[in-house]
Amino acid sequence: MEALSDRVVRVAPDERPSLDELSGQTVFAVFEQASGCEIFLGLVTAAQVSARPGRIFADLLLQPPPPPLSADAPLEEGWRRLQKEQGGALAVIDSDGRFVGAVTPFSLLGAALRETRRLQAGIERQSARFRQRLDRLAEHTARLRRLREESKQLLSQAAETGLEQQLLQSALEHLVSLVGARYGALILLDADGKISDFLYTGIDPETAAAIGRLPTGKGLLGDFLLEKGVIRLTDMERHPRAAGFPPGHPPMHSLLAALIRCDGKVQGRVYLCDREDGEPFDCGDQRLVEEFADIMGMAVFLLRQRLLSHQQAVELKVATRVFENSAEGILVTDADKRIILVNRALITITGYSREELIGQTPRIFSSGHHGEDFYRQMWQSINATGQWQGEIWNRRKNGSVYPEWLRITAISDAEGEVTHYVAVFSDLSEYAVRRQGMERLIHYDHLTELPNRLMFRTELRQAIRRCHFNGRQMALLMLDLDRFKVINDTLGHQVGDRLLQQVSRRLQHCLRKREAPRMGDTVARLSGDEFTIILNDLEMPEDAITVAEKILARFRRPFVLGEIERSVTVSIGMVLYPAQAETLDELISRADMAMYHAKQAGRNRFCLYDPALHEGIQRRQMLENYLYNALERRQFEIHYQPQVSLRDGRIVGLEALLRWRHPEHGLINPAEFIPLLEETGLIEPVGVWVLQQVGRDYRQCLGALGETDFPVAVNVSARQLAPSLIGQVAAVLKDNALEPHCLKLELTESAAMDDPARTLSLFDSLQELGVGVCIDDFGTGYSSLAYLARLPIAALKIDRSFIGNMMTHTEDREVVSAIVALAHNLGIQVIAEGVETPSQWRALREMGCDVAQGYLCSRPVPLAQLADIDRTVWEV
Repeated sequence: MEALSDRVVRVAPDERPSLDELSGQTVFAVFEQASGCEIFLGLVTAAQVSARPGRIFADLLLQPPPPPLSADAPLEEGWRRLQKEQGGALAVIDSDGRFVGAVTPFSLLGAALRETRRLQAGIERQSARFRQRLDRLAEHTARLRRLREESKQLLSQAAETGLEQQLLQSALEHLVSLVGARYGALILLDADGKISDFLYTGIDPETAAAIGRLPTGKGLLGDFLLEKGVIRLTDMERHPRAAGFPPGHPPMHSLLAALIRCDGKVQGRVYLCDREDGEPFDCGDQRLVEEFADIMGMAVFLLRQRLLSHQQAVELKVATRVFENSAEGILVTDADKRIILVNRALITITGYSREELIGQTPRIFSSGHHGEDFYRQMWQSINATGQWQGEIWNRRKNGSVYPEWLRITAISDAEGEVTHYVAVFSDLSEYAVRRQGMERLIHYDHLTELPNRLMFRTELRQAIRRCHFNGRQMALLMLDLDRFKVINDTLGHQVGDRLLQQVSRRLQHCLRKREAPRMGDTVARLSGDEFTIILNDLEMPEDAITVAEKILARFRRPFVLGEIERSVTVSIGMVLYPAQAETLDELISRADMAMYHAKQAGRNRFCLYDPALHEGIQRRQMLENYLYNALERRQFEIHYQPQVSLRDGRIVGLEALLRWRHPEHGLINPAEFIPLLEETGLIEPVGVWVLQQVGRDYRQCLGALGETDFPVAVNVSARQLAPSLIGQVAAVLKDNALEPHCLKLELTESAAMDDPARTLSLFDSLQELGVGVCIDDFGTGYSSLAYLARLPIAALKIDRSFIGNMMTHTEDREVVSAIVALAHNLGIQVIAEGVETPSQWRALREMGCDVAQGYLCSRPVPLAQLADIDRTVWEV
C-alpha cells in the first residue's frame, strides 16, 4: 500500500518514548511478546506522546483501539476514517490479520501527490508515442487510411466514454471486413492475465461459448507468438504450431493473430481465420492487423489512464476534504515561507480568518515565549532532516497564549529542491482538560475507584525501585474473598458490587497513609473479588504480618448490604521483597501461590510464601497436565481392598479404589490426583470408566476369592450426583448381566449433605434400581440426622481418623460406639475403615461393628493379586 507511512517505529508496551528522538510524522506500533509470538496492541502518535510525556507506550494506547484498515481498503475509506478517529493514525493489516504499517493524513496526501506526478509524466510519454504512430499511418495503403479513420474514431470515443462493448464489436467487424476474413475474435485481458472481454464475429454464439478461453499455450500461441507479437500461418491442418486450440474451435486453414500491447505489457489478442476468397493471408493483411493491434493497445492505454486519472481526482478530492476537516490545524507555505493554504481547524484554533493569513508568514502566531536560539535550532533540524517537531507556545488573534504540538515537514521536488513547507499542530490546551479524566478511566477501577491492574503494575515497579534506592523492604499481599461467587449467585450482582465497594473501604482503613517522607501503602482491585496491597518502606518483615492480621480482624465484623448482614472472610497470600522474590512477575506469582495455599488450608487466614510451596504447586500443575491424557492412554487401574465380617471373618465385599500409574512417575498418591480430578471435572469421565471396569472385573473378583456372591463398592464423586448416574449404573448392570446387589455406591458424608433434596431423590432412584448406597467418612462432616434418617442408606463407614485414635483417646472410642449404636437403631450396617491392629479388630467386634476394612485385612491390590491375600491375620 503506497500510502503507508515510512515513519513507523516498532516498540514494546513497557518502553518509554524520548521527546528528543521524535520526528514529525513518527507513529509508534506497539507489540507485546507472548508465548514466542508478537501481538499487535495498537498505535501511538507523536501527538499522544507529547500530550502525556513520561508515560510508557502501554499507557498511551487508545482504549478501545481504533479498528484497523485492511491493506486493500480504498484510500477514500482511510481518509474518511481519519476524520473520525482522534489518534491521527490508523493501523493497516493484511488478509491474514498481520500488521503491515500505518497511514496518516500526511502519508495519504504524499502518496496522492507522488501518483499525480508519475501519471503526468507517463501520459506525456505515451502521448508522444501515440502521435508518432498516427504519423506513420499516412504511409500505408488505402486500406490503412480507411483503418486510420476508423481508429481515430475508436480512440476519440475511448478517450471520452471508455471502451464500450459495442465500440469494440464495431472495430472488430470493420477489421474483418477490411481483410476479408471469414471470422475473427478479439480478447482483452485483465491485470491477472484472465479474459475480461471476448468478442467475435462470423461464428454463432454456441461455437463462441465453446472457444471463449485462451489456447493452452502450446504450439503457435506459445513462445513464438509471445516472442514475435504476430503470427501468420497457412495449411493449419499440417502445421506443427497449430496445436493448443480449444476442442470446440471450428476448423480453419489459415490464421492471422497479433498481440495487443500497451506500455510494454500484453493486454489482449486479435485473431482472424480464413479469407472469404480462400486465399491465405498476405503481408498486407499482416500489416493491417498489426496496425489494428497497435491502435487497440493505444485505446486500452487511454481508457486505463482515464480511469486512473478519474480515481486520482477522486482521491485528491477526498484528500482535500481530509485536509479541510482534520481536527488538527494545518497550514502550507511556499518555499519563501509565505502561507498559501490553511484548513478550518487552524482558523478555529487561532481565531484568524483565511484572508488574514494568506500571504503572511507563520511569525504572525509568535508569542514571544521562545528566543532566537529556539527558532534557529528548529530550522537547522528542518534543513538537515526535512522535518521538526516539538512543543511550542503560540498566540491566538485575541492575544491568549496556548501550547501546541507542532510538526513541520519540508516538501521537495524530484531534484531535491524545497517547494513547500507543511505545518500540522495540535492544541494541547484541549487535551489538558480531558487528560485527568482519561487517566482516571485508564488507571482506576470504576466500581471501587481503586487503582486497576495497569496502575497496580506501575505502582509495584516504583515500589521495587524505591527498595533499591533506600535499601528497605516491601511486601505484596494478594487477597481473595472467600465464597464470593455464592453471594453473587444468591443475592445478585448489585449486592455483590456493594460488598466490593465496602471491602475496598475497609482495606484502605487498614493501610498507612502517604505522609512525607513515607510513601504509604497502595491497595488495588485486579479483577472480580481479587485485591492486592503494596506495603512500602517496611522496617521489618513482621510489619507485613501485622497488617495482614489487622485486615483479618476487620473482616470479622459483618458487612451491611442494605437490609442484609453478611459475614465475609478473606484469604491472604504474602511475599517479601527482596528476600523472597527478585522481579515484578515473581512477586505477583508467588503472592498468588501463597494466597492459593491459604485457600487450601481452610480460608480466612494469611499465608507467607514458602519455596516448598512453590515446588508443590509446580508438581500440582505437572500432574494436572498429565491427567488430561491419562484416561485415553490407559494409565488408570482398579485396586481392590476386601471388607471382612467382624463376626465370622468372612469376606463380605470389596471396595474398588482408583489408582494412577504414570509411565515416568510410577503410582501417584490418590491424595494428590483425586482432588485434581474433582477440580478439573475429569472425575466425571473417569468415574464412568471406573463403574464400567468394575462391572467387567466382577466375576473374576469372585473367582479369585472363591466366593459366590458379594457387593463391590465404587466411590462416587459429588460431581457425579446427577440423574445421568442412574442410567450409567443401569447400563453397567445390563452390559455385564449383574444383579443390582452386586454393586454398591460410596459417597462421602459432606457430598451427600451438600444438597440433601437432590441426594434424597437420587438415593430413592438407586433404591428402586436395587443398588445399595454407603455413606463414607462418616463423622467428619456436618450431617443432618433428620435427613440421614430419611435417606435409604445400606451402610455407614466410620472415618479412619476415629479408628486410628480410639485405642488411645476415650473420646474417639465413644464416638465410634455411638455411631455403631445410631446406625443399628436405624437398621444400617456399619463398616470401620482404617483397621490396622488386632486390638482395633477386637474392640470393634465388642462394640458390635459389622465389617472391618484396612491394612490388617489387606492393602488394596490389583485384580491379579486378590487370590494371594493372607486371611490368617483376621481369622476368628
